[in-house]
Amino acid sequence: MPPSGARMIARKLAMLIATPMLAIASDVRESFDASVAYAPAAVMVDGRTELVYEIHLTNFSAADLAVDALVVLNGDTGAELRAFRGAELARRFAPVRGGDANAAAVLAPGRSALVFVEIDMATSVPTVLAHRIEYAESGHDAKLVAAGPRITVDRRAPPSLGPPLRGGPWVAVYSPDWPRGHRRVVYAIDGRARIPGRFAIDWVKVDDAGHIAKGDADIPTNTLGYGADVLAVADARVAGMRDDMAESPSVAGNSKHAIGDAAGNYIALDLGDGRYAFYEHLEPGSVRVKTGDVVHHGQVIGSLGFTGDSTGPHLHFHVADGDSPLGAEGVPFAFDRYRLVGRYDDIGKLGSARWNAPPAKPATTREHERPAPNDVVMF
Repeated sequence: MPPSGARMIARKLAMLIATPMLAIASDVRESFDASVAYAPAAVMVDGRTELVYEIHLTNFSAADLAVDALVVLNGDTGAELRAFRGAELARRFAPVRGGDANAAAVLAPGRSALVFVEIDMATSVPTVLAHRIEYAESGHDAKLVAAGPRITVDRRAPPSLGPPLRGGPWVAVYSPDWPRGHRRVVYAIDGRARIPGRFAIDWVKVDDAGHIAKGDADIPTNTLGYGADVLAVADARVAGMRDDMAESPSVAGNSKHAIGDAAGNYIALDLGDGRYAFYEHLEPGSVRVKTGDVVHHGQVIGSLGFTGDSTGPHLHFHVADGDSPLGAEGVPFAFDRYRLVGRYDDIGKLGSARWNAPPAKPATTREHERPAPNDVVMF
């Protein structure tokens, strides 16, 4: 074949090969790296089945990207489970660089954000969750779609635990919406970002009028819960503890602590199955156990105090998948039994007003459930 004929055939082959590649390239665009670091497990919260987790988003494109919607799907059937849009999406969208978690859901090139997801499951919990991210490039009207991560739901039942305290009334202080609440505080240590307090509860004692202290509330020992016995929530082994941190003599005078001291005096119990219970901010000198000890359900192991980063005496309690106060992922848990006596619809009234009556439900006794945010309970 003449050289000219060979060149012509080669050019035609090149065109045939290049044409479909150009067609594909015109439809392909860079957008988000989307991942889920923690596979959720379902837990009962005040009669509802709930899934809690986060989507990590990083903008790998060269343009600002505005997220219009995060849609959660049943990964097996494709059915839509929940869609977050508008103000609800913006409220859950928290840039990693800091700032207001309620800012517009826009990511600049190279920036990252977390989208905090809580879903009440009206139907059975799927085996797999899938996600769809609807977005637009800055300056363009075209609506674009990126596939989000597929995650397998953790099918293990959360541990059901005994009470960490006696009697009450105790207020289960937490909320997924608080920008600096446990749920939204990320610690990047040992090469990985984690949320140890994803399911943490701060327990604050009140009297029948809703007061949290007698006398001067700035004196920690005047707080109603101060010195209360802290109880082992299960038969367990002590995985770690600290008992040498001093307390501030006043609530207002409690200074900011180094990150490693934020938990104050604490106890970590190995519950088995890769689950660890943490009790934090304990009274100095009150810890009655040492690492390696075996404890039994209901045993007194310490006292409620005011050590570490704390805005007032309370017991911080959470369960995680490792024995480090900060270097582990928070996991769900439930309590064997408690009695719901009310709820603070406005937590700002804690300390100055009595709680609201409990929601109208068939029973106030809860079994194998987790209290809802700011529930008031008796153990």
